[in-house]
Amino acid sequence: KLCKKTKTPMPKKIFIVNSGAPNAFVFGRTPKSAYLAITRGLLNSLEKDEIEAVIGHEIGHINHKDMVVMTVVAAIPVLAYFAARFLIFAPRNEERREAGAAILVGIIAYVIYFISNLLVLYLSRLREFYADRFSGEHTSPRSLARALAKITYGLSISEDKVENAAVRSFFIADPIAATKEVSTFRNEYEDLNIDEKELKKAMEWERKNLFARISEIFSTHPLTFKRIKALKELEEELKSK
Repeated sequence: KLCKKTKTPMPKKIFIVNSGAPNAFVFGRTPKSAYLAITRGLLNSLEKDEIEAVIGHEIGHINHKDMVVMTVVAAIPVLAYFAARFLIFAPRNEERREAGAAILVGIIAYVIYFISNLLVLYLSRLREFYADRFSGEHTSPRSLARALAKITYGLSISEDKVENAAVRSFFIADPIAATKEVSTFRNEYEDLNIDEKELKKAMEWERKNLFARISEIFSTHPLTFKRIKALKELEEELKSK
């Protein structure tokens, strides 16, 4: 129904992933060849309206062609990295001056790699906001906000982690960042059975904590409180129309 309404290609296939981590993601070369994957952890931990909102977020990624965009831009830092490695560490037969020039170019390539990688991560976070808004406009901002809070906490205690940043950028929430977000305020709330009030306090801690804001720069996803804040603003915007 949502795909028809937004003129978005339907996922070719939907996979149920046997993982306890609550997550969802799309993958494929183009929007028309996209696949949707949903974990059992997500289906077991969210309400029906929250699951629909999460699927809406993933449909947003297909609609915005994020698989293509992120795959292309992610190639830039990778190429810069390999160029830097080759120029700096390759065996040398040339004269000292030529070797020094090659090393200098290699160092510049490393700088390009570092900066372009940060830009790719920033673009990834931006695309997450766009997908959140897409879902909020076509499902429910409140449902997606609740889902994000549950997913962030659920991911933090899950043993199913994915280390590759390029892969994590396609998830609805970053499992590595979620662990960092929640583990840092676990010291404040030692009881792991965090209730709704404690989760709100934790999100407030995240909002004010400098470490969380700095670590966000190196994450594929925005901090959860920022996404929830944007969804609340969207809810008010939709109510005023």
